[in-house]
Amino acid sequence: MPFCQNCGTQIEDDAKFCASCGTPTDGSAPAGNAENESTGSILGDIKKTGLGFKKKMDNYAHGEHRNIQRPEGCLYFMNGLQGTLAIYEDYIEFDFSGSAVKKYMSGFGGVKKVYYNQINSIQKRDATDMVNGTIEFELPGMAASAFSQNENLITYLPKYQDEADKIYDYVDKKILEINQAKTQPAQVVQNEVSPMAKLKEAKELLDLGVITQEEFDEIKAKCLADM
Repeated sequence: MPFCQNCGTQIEDDAKFCASCGTPTDGSAPAGNAENESTGSILGDIKKTGLGFKKKMDNYAHGEHRNIQRPEGCLYFMNGLQGTLAIYEDYIEFDFSGSAVKKYMSGFGGVKKVYYNQINSIQKRDATDMVNGTIEFELPGMAASAFSQNENLITYLPKYQDEADKIYDYVDKKILEINQAKTQPAQVVQNEVSPMAKLKEAKELLDLGVITQEEFDEIKAKCLADM
């Protein structure tokens, strides 16, 4: 008996297809493969079309069709769904006034500057092909939220993932430095007493009988030497 060229299963002499994998005995493609490949191709096209449509809608909602300029002097910058986020050396700045979409999604609609000593923590959710990423800043008196209408949150496209990583690392380092400075013990500053003040104090002690004349003379000689 012959064997199947595809899976190696033994087949009958007069069999036209392998009973195990469906491969024709004449060596052509296995039965049903063309249909499976066609179905997979269609599903792949649908997936690509869906991702392409999502990207187009995301780009439009984020205002990527507009010519958004990077602010001068900022270290890092991203154009998010709620607004733009610019990172400077001493503070961060949100601008939610770019479009009607951004004003609605932020629930704020203005420009907001936040200094690093006002930030309790920073949270980041990385972007993927299917999900946009988020960066959120927690400020005193304001609980962190997963909702989009939050004036301390920016939703960003996957193209900004590298910039988001840099922003997270920079701001997190700033917060750590400020917290460490708060916990360091304050240095005690001792005021230096002048020789004349020491001599005056010694004279008062001599008059009160606390020290002897000899002790006063030693203190006096030392104070005069230090002048």
